Amino acid sequence: MCKIDSIKKGELRDLLIVAVRCQDTEFNLDMISSLNMFKDGENVNVILSKERPDFTEKDFCAHGYVVTQKKKGDGTFVTIISFFGPLLRISSKDDFLKRAGLNVMDHVYFCVRKSE
Repeated sequence: MCKIDSIKKGELRDLLIVAVRCQDTEFNLDMISSLNMFKDGENVNVILSKERPDFTEKDFCAHGYVVTQKKKGDGTFVTIISFFGPLLRISSKDDFLKRAGLNVMDHVYFCVRKSE
């Protein structure tokens, strides 16, 4: 179970940054404001997979490529996934790619579903 931690205005016009927290992992998603369906504090489920998941019009789903992963000075790993423009930044205390069984340039699907 994850939670929408915040929804902030991005640097570009009509761009939002949706922060989703799942235990020790934080996802910061670039979201075009007209596509945003989430509210601050809402409970959600996150899916990141190499296989296309089943989804409905009530879910946010995107596909793209793992671009890079870097270890910051404080030991935090930052993984970047590009959805052909919008980015997903994943911050974690461990090697996220290793944990998820992913590599740089893997094609992935990312979905956020509202919890029922």
